[in-house]
Amino acid sequence: MLPSGVRHKATSARTRRALRIGPHGSFISPDGSPADRATRPTADHIIYNPPASAASVLHTPFKFLPTNDPRRRANLASELFSVSHPASASPLRPSPASAAPTPTSSTTETSQAPPDPTVTSTGISPESFPALGKRNGEPLYKPQHHLTKEDIEEMRRLRTEDPVTNSVLTLAKRFKCSKLFVLMVCQAPRGHKEKIDAQLTATKERWGPRRRAAREERAARLGLLFNGQL
Repeated sequence: MLPSGVRHKATSARTRRALRIGPHGSFISPDGSPADRATRPTADHIIYNPPASAASVLHTPFKFLPTNDPRRRANLASELFSVSHPASASPLRPSPASAAPTPTSSTTETSQAPPDPTVTSTGISPESFPALGKRNGEPLYKPQHHLTKEDIEEMRRLRTEDPVTNSVLTLAKRFKCSKLFVLMVCQAPRGHKEKIDAQLTATKERWGPRRRAAREERAARLGLLFNGQL
């Protein structure tokens, strides 16, 4: 017994018995025997137990969509950005007014007209989707170009003297620039790079087969994503 006098479920058998929960009352027929009601449902009708929310085509993972499926762009536009569409239309379901032919147009001309390559099968032009990295037509990040040649020399000197204290993130915050710019203008000493590589190699040697396989699978998925196959 523990000093506190409380006994915990220290075995798998006790934990399994504690987690063994019977079926919900709506799945059990009141006419069945107690043994049947405790083991399995005996109702002869379908229980209406809907999920929390209905499935939506806008949430279909890219893994289950073909490469040329227009819902890939539609998903990005509807999930990541705020695209203004009419209330009666959606990216995947055009409004009946826009889909129906006008009285002046003939069925023959509509059937013989060549498809417009700039419009997807959903009736939405790709140009209507917002561009990445922009908000209301303006870029999210505007370069300042405020650093001088003396600032860059000072940045290189600090990075060479103490690369641990003057890390890339520290220099980016100090000079108010991006980490990419710091990596472009200055490099860490060779000894510091070799030390970091040795630490990374020692860390990878302690990986088990499951973690190593997971990291390899992650790298493979990243390659498929860049190739447009995911």
